[in-house]
Amino acid sequence: MTDRMFAELRPAKLDELTEDAYRRRRSADLARAFATPRPSRRLRRPFLLVAGTLAAGLAAAATVVAVSGESAAPPKAPQQRVVAQPVNARSFLLAAATTAMREPVGSGRYWYVRERTFQKVHNVPGEYLAQIKALTAEQAKAERDLKGDPERLAAAKKEFERKIKELKTSELSYTAYAADTRETWRAMEKGGQGRSVSNQDARVTFGSPQDEAAWRAAGSPELGDPKTRATADSTDRILSIDNPSLTLQNVRDLPTGEAGLRRELDALWKRSPNTAQVGKPAYLWQTGVDLMTAPIRPGTRSALFKILADQPGITSQGESSDALGRTGVALSAPSADGIDFRLIIDGDTAELLQYEVVEKGQPLLRVALEQLGWSDSSDQRPKG
Repeated sequence: MTDRMFAELRPAKLDELTEDAYRRRRSADLARAFATPRPSRRLRRPFLLVAGTLAAGLAAAATVVAVSGESAAPPKAPQQRVVAQPVNARSFLLAAATTAMREPVGSGRYWYVRERTFQKVHNVPGEYLAQIKALTAEQAKAERDLKGDPERLAAAKKEFERKIKELKTSELSYTAYAADTRETWRAMEKGGQGRSVSNQDARVTFGSPQDEAAWRAAGSPELGDPKTRATADSTDRILSIDNPSLTLQNVRDLPTGEAGLRRELDALWKRSPNTAQVGKPAYLWQTGVDLMTAPIRPGTRSALFKILADQPGITSQGESSDALGRTGVALSAPSADGIDFRLIIDGDTAELLQYEVVEKGQPLLRVALEQLGWSDSSDQRPKG
């Protein structure tokens, strides 16, 4: 979840992620996988985003374009279909555990994932970076000029921190949403070179015609980078900021039994650098998504579903459509600060279709997992 896009996400923290995205071109890599040699989920042509679908992606990875058929309506909660019998969250997760256990183990040189990310645009990237640069230069000058005056230097540092916080929490005067697609091939051999192609099909829409008019009145600033980027990467990708000891290469060593995995997750939580800020329920939800989007073994996936089924506060919204129009069961877990963490899981295959961070019914972040599977070449998608 990216590097954590899924734990204790508040608007200010999303701003921090956006800043990081501007710096690194994209937020943390998210891989979606479980070990299986069956044909990978086929590429599906995304439905045109209609009213109610959040047209957003990392602001740093999008550009304003005219999109025929893509609505400018503000995002809404996932569209839900009425079902005769509401799905019980615990029962659904236990059933998913049984389904996951049936999957055979697979392997390959690379783990491939194609994902479409949706997110609200919080600020104009170019302007934001320019202000960050100016404030940093101002603080550096103050440290030189006030080196011999600790009291005034401390006051200058405090003022610098105030301005940075104010900048990070500021919002555009209009509402805009962006979306983009990223493909990654992560080498499973330690030190192997993988590849990513990001910022594909980058789009931006607006909350309303009035928002688009306000954007034009502001000079039509560029809300992202229109260029698709292809990069090579030989680093061992950690699972998440909360789990720096886990990598995509070693997650298959995790226990496959419920008791063993529960003990391991408890130990990982206690060692997490964010333990003080993230309660255990939120940690388990975030890490659960991280593991569902990594090449863990079927037994580990099965055990994970059982552990999540025991977590308090989890509810089901019944059948729901993801951003690509696929239907699954939506599960939600609230946090103490009003943020909901949502998953949409395919009821037939136990595959994670999408995860979301939602505040007051409005998605702040969505990641739809479009295709995934094993590949033996970093320039080929999985077959099937």
